[in-house]
Amino acid sequence: MKKEVGKRYSLFLTLLSLLVLFGGLIPLYVDATSPTVVVISPASKIVSAGQTFTLTVACTPGQSMKSYELRVSFNPTLLQINAVTEGTIFQGYTTFFNSGTIDNTAGTIVNIYGLILGAGTVSSPGTLVSLSCSARLASGTSAVGLSNVGITNDTSYVSTTVTNGTVTLREFTLSVSLDGSGSVAKSPNQATYAYGTVVQLTASASAGWWFSSWTGNATGSSNPTSITITGNKSVVAHFTQSQYTLTVTIDGSGSVTKNPNQATYAYGTVVTVTAVPSSGWGFSSWGGDLSGSQNPKTITMNANRSVIAHFSDIAAPQISGVTRTSSDPLDTDSSFGWVNVSCTVTDNVAVSQVLLRIHNPSGSWNNVTMVTRGGGVYYYRSSTAFATAGNYTYSIRASDGNSNSITSSTVAFSMPPNWDVNNDGRCSIMDLVLVSNHYGQSGSHGWIREDVDNNGVITVLDLSLVSNHYGQVWWV
Repeated sequence: MKKEVGKRYSLFLTLLSLLVLFGGLIPLYVDATSPTVVVISPASKIVSAGQTFTLTVACTPGQSMKSYELRVSFNPTLLQINAVTEGTIFQGYTTFFNSGTIDNTAGTIVNIYGLILGAGTVSSPGTLVSLSCSARLASGTSAVGLSNVGITNDTSYVSTTVTNGTVTLREFTLSVSLDGSGSVAKSPNQATYAYGTVVQLTASASAGWWFSSWTGNATGSSNPTSITITGNKSVVAHFTQSQYTLTVTIDGSGSVTKNPNQATYAYGTVVTVTAVPSSGWGFSSWGGDLSGSQNPKTITMNANRSVIAHFSDIAAPQISGVTRTSSDPLDTDSSFGWVNVSCTVTDNVAVSQVLLRIHNPSGSWNNVTMVTRGGGVYYYRSSTAFATAGNYTYSIRASDGNSNSITSSTVAFSMPPNWDVNNDGRCSIMDLVLVSNHYGQSGSHGWIREDVDNNGVITVLDLSLVSNHYGQVWWV
């Protein structure tokens, strides 16, 4: 019982001595020998926003030490102190430790102290306290300061040097990479950003490209978009190359080749277009997004393009099977004689007109329209157009709707007068003989050439009509 009372009395005297020592009731002598070094360790530390970490107050005694006291200051907008724990410097001794009072609003920790109870001092380096800290969601640098630092030996304060520390809450990076061709603007545009900064990203596509989407720490296709910095961020902006169509329309008959021949074309692709006319057609010009008549020609695809190739009909109609038939016997009398000229006319588009061009014995021209009876067959039949005796020539001129035309070869034929019975170009004794050979015969009107007056009976009048022209020549 007496031993227990003695122990309690001894502890009381020790605590009383401490109160006197730290309360300043008895001024102690400060030893001016080699100073004791007290530092924040590490002296500078870089942490991320929200990170929990530990700082220590390290001590290297300049001489043996018995106790310490200190206070800590910090920036409460950047740091929060979670706990203060006893360090290692008095390890192996019975100690009395006070963790102090933490004020995370004022940014202070006061009344931190510790001492060895009973006999004993230390001179080896160690830590006085450990500070459990948390970085707030911000960025910047906070000083971690030491003040009211007191280190004692058994009898007095000792000389002390103090080194404060810093904690830097680092800023974060925002890296933007591009997939395709374009750019991204950041607002604000900074190398690093404080925690919680909102950065707006605006994608701008290069010519011929369009912005499609974000990936990485941003998603979707909204443009602009915003990202909140809570750490290092990485964003990819995706751009897609624009594709355009080239539409070709044909006016006329032909085709157009494209090189390269694709369904769509990337921006800036140069396409060569070549017009190929069909048979009987010629390329005339480009329309739409091209102009002129150069062939082939190039077009640059920087938008959807439409081109018209104009082809013109250059083929004239074709004339074949030119045929002439006439009454039998051949007769200039319109009551009995007639002439029919026919032909076949074809065209790659359509025939618009067929003319029979008659050169009369008098030297005049007579252009008459031939009519069709289908199948490309045209004809002209007349009992009056060739009613004048003499030499004729004729040709056929065919035209289409595109002003293409062709004229056939010239055909010559004669319409003999009735008194030139044998149609040899002159009136001679032979014509009289031919009439006399049929003298007295009868038939329908215009039945044979020997019936010169076409009255149906061969009489002396027919001989007179021939003899009236005896010796005349009409065929030149």
